[in-house]
Amino acid sequence: MLPNFLVIGAPKAGTTSLFYYLDQHPEVYMCPMKEVGFFWAYGGFQPKGPGNERLRNRVISDQARYEALFQGVKDEKAIGEASVRYLASPNSPELIRRFIPGAKLIVSLRQPADRAFSAFVHNLTDGVEPCTDFAEALEQEKQGQREGWTQARYFQNGRYATSLKRYLEYFDRGQLHISLFEDLRDEPLSLMSDIYTFLGVRADFKPDTTHRYNVSGLIRNPLLRVLWARLSKLRAAVRPFFSPRARYQVAEWVMQDTVKPKFSPELRVELTEYYRDEIEQLQELLQRDLSAWLK
Repeated sequence: MLPNFLVIGAPKAGTTSLFYYLDQHPEVYMCPMKEVGFFWAYGGFQPKGPGNERLRNRVISDQARYEALFQGVKDEKAIGEASVRYLASPNSPELIRRFIPGAKLIVSLRQPADRAFSAFVHNLTDGVEPCTDFAEALEQEKQGQREGWTQARYFQNGRYATSLKRYLEYFDRGQLHISLFEDLRDEPLSLMSDIYTFLGVRADFKPDTTHRYNVSGLIRNPLLRVLWARLSKLRAAVRPFFSPRARYQVAEWVMQDTVKPKFSPELRVELTEYYRDEIEQLQELLQRDLSAWLK
């Protein structure tokens, strides 16, 4: 069995919260593993750069193994999977179309400079990012020093208009539900009702949206911060033996005392300007005012 809907991204735009809010609905079955990445890794893949061990233990590129993840489906109407790399992946739209042409696709987008910085903090905490300075990480990527890396790259995941136009070559606009991070932050119940309607399940179901999942931050305790990052290989090795909920409970215990690093205003302006054309194209595509993203 294959899913009939996918949460395809973007990374650090509230997709983990969406995963759990969807999972609460009695008519929705969510794949028990998040970020399996089948539709970008299909046929085999060779991860490069930091965090390879985690990806090898997480990503599924074999169809039989992927379909086995949905053996628990009973009579749910909506069967879903969430992998945020699908949105920016050049190969994913064609693969999804090939396997599940009628798929419904859920997209959540965040101001791209803020998204990139949040991803940097997440990677730094997780032991995937080798730089402690965001500007240096971006400069390395600009200079091609991270070419081919599967993780710890920041520019591509914020080119939303380019990514969505690629999907619209393979899918009707009605197959995409596109929302903003602000929608999830400010009106989560209203957003979830819209998504439930999109999926064809009861829209009056009210999930518990009081908890925000996978919020980025640096562990305040310096010893615990170093230990958590250095144990990334061990965490990758044991990951398949624990459910997503159990893994997040451990991660949230570790992350219960965090500090938000400062995002340089000057760098935010510079990065926002880099994305200006993409934001303006996205504004036209969505017919939605995104001027706040450009401030």
